Amino acid sequence: MERVEYFRDWKKYAEEICTSLKKVLPDVMVVVFGSVVKGNYIPSLSDIDVMVVSDKVGDVVWQANMTVYITSTVFKGAVTPFEFHYADRRGYEEFYRDFLKPVVEVRC
Repeated sequence: MERVEYFRDWKKYAEEICTSLKKVLPDVMVVVFGSVVKGNYIPSLSDIDVMVVSDKVGDVVWQANMTVYITSTVFKGAVTPFEFHYADRRGYEEFYRDFLKPVVEVRC
């Protein structure tokens, strides 16, 4: 798939990421932020920032494993412009939500 297609369909992919994660993180919320939400991205240079919000978020090894899970289940191992970040619900609500504005919250 061409890189530009991920940017064109980022909302669809955010929903697919959320649906996939819901199977292993029942309280998950996916938050998309950054240039793709602002509409000022450059497909050849930008990434698509996605924050996984769950009270089950763990350490860096846990996060790496979740990134592998997402990449393998949603993208079948393809290289994509998605960059994953992780936060628990409290951290997101008390800090990230205001800091990252604007955001698109995807609940599945």
